[in-house]
Amino acid sequence: MEGMFTRKAIGINGQWPIPGVVANKGDTLIIHATNKLKEPASLHSHGIFQNGTNFYDGAAMVTECGIPMNGTFTYIVNLNQAGTYWIHSHFKSQTADGLRTTLVIRDPDEVYKYDDEIILPLEDWFREPAKTLIKQFNNPDPHIRFKPIVPYAIIGGTCSSKKRLNFAPGKTYRIRLLNIGASFDFHFSMEAHTLRLIEVDGVMVKERTTHGVTVGTGQRASVLVTALNSTDNNYVFHADMYTDLLQMPRYNPLNFTGTIEYSPRAKIKRERSAMWMNVSDLDLEPLDAEPMLEADQIVTLDAYSGVFSDQSFRHSFNNVTYAVPQTPTLLTALTMGDYANRTEVYGKQTDTHILKHLDVIQIVVNNHDYYSHPFHLHGHVFQVIETGNIRSKERRVKTALDTPVKRDTVIIGGGHYAILRFRADNPGVWLFHCHIDFHIMLGLQMTFVEAPDKIQSRLKSKIPDMYRENCVAQGIKTTGNALGGSEVMDLGEQDQINPSPYPDQFESADPPSGWMLISYILQG
Repeated sequence: MEGMFTRKAIGINGQWPIPGVVANKGDTLIIHATNKLKEPASLHSHGIFQNGTNFYDGAAMVTECGIPMNGTFTYIVNLNQAGTYWIHSHFKSQTADGLRTTLVIRDPDEVYKYDDEIILPLEDWFREPAKTLIKQFNNPDPHIRFKPIVPYAIIGGTCSSKKRLNFAPGKTYRIRLLNIGASFDFHFSMEAHTLRLIEVDGVMVKERTTHGVTVGTGQRASVLVTALNSTDNNYVFHADMYTDLLQMPRYNPLNFTGTIEYSPRAKIKRERSAMWMNVSDLDLEPLDAEPMLEADQIVTLDAYSGVFSDQSFRHSFNNVTYAVPQTPTLLTALTMGDYANRTEVYGKQTDTHILKHLDVIQIVVNNHDYYSHPFHLHGHVFQVIETGNIRSKERRVKTALDTPVKRDTVIIGGGHYAILRFRADNPGVWLFHCHIDFHIMLGLQMTFVEAPDKIQSRLKSKIPDMYRENCVAQGIKTTGNALGGSEVMDLGEQDQINPSPYPDQFESADPPSGWMLISYILQG
């Protein structure tokens, strides 16, 4: 942060923030990635379906082995979608250390008309490197775990107070909002201006007027804003950072602002409005008007956090905290023949669910934590069917319209649940996980293996040589079950070497009492 502090960041070709990528629908994006870090790396094109190219999804030890130190891998990404996306690492918490950038895919047949666009990434940023924060969040002692941290905001690649959105009177702008940070939600609003929401997570929606838009980690949104007809005044935009991860009553939200500039000589005019009004996912409708899907298979996921048997604080789905397999899950699906239809071959700690081809999958996510999680699905968008409160005395339910909105990342508040549905029409191995970088590291993810027979028939011959070479270079087996064995049950003592929860040590859906933590928030 210029003028505040310096720290190392992971950049590309000597640059950070990393320049964004802009392409057109129908293009092929080719990324030649050479890893000069002192650990493996990978690149995930967030929100891109990778239909038929699951091996380019970039999830290390899930769909690939990762790029070894001084190694190279070429990702070939077919851009058959349009909208607002991003690219980030999917190895450990490299995203939190800066390996992230925007990906915008323009549509030649754009439905909404506008004069210009502004690509506005929103990022939280910390003094401490990710490995230091992970050690803190992993600590079983709540006095250490809840120790205040100091988040900063980077807005459009710079300190928020220095950011200018240059407006010309009467013009209409498409502002693409992307939360490409590691942990916190952002709420975007513009004083004296009205937002018209038209896109969420690459899905075009019927225009919806609002005063503000919340984007959780991994989420994206596009709004249309028509400039005022005068250059007499400049105005303020807000990118306020919100977190319920830490108990910081005096600093929640964290207010970060920039300037809507009509003239460099004009003064700023403050105009307060109902800026924290928001749009619910369940009030949105996609332009394609796909009807609500009927479920064929139901997967229930209970998200908890607590102290596990290795005396570390971790997150879990259904009491399983994720641990990476020794053979990437995709390679297990490709090489285990009929055994690929059995969850055991993927290892208990990958929390794998097998999906039938073309079935409609309903995911019921119950968030038992007291803080929210932004849950993201690879390879698909899902319909948001229902949300509600899971507390027995306060059960409130909200259901979707007949044509529910679709997106790939949904925020589920603490003590709340959501019902999501998608069609399993993209054979591959796809993660479902919280997109808070530190929660991924602490185990809040699981695996869908979709249509194993189709994976074998459609993908086996397409795996590039470079893919296997990178596995061999790291001593990673390219065949077999989660441990590289040839038999379905040949998993040795895997269940005993990974942590399991102690009973009654989960955190509840209510925040811990007595915590009044003070965090000194510095604004750029």
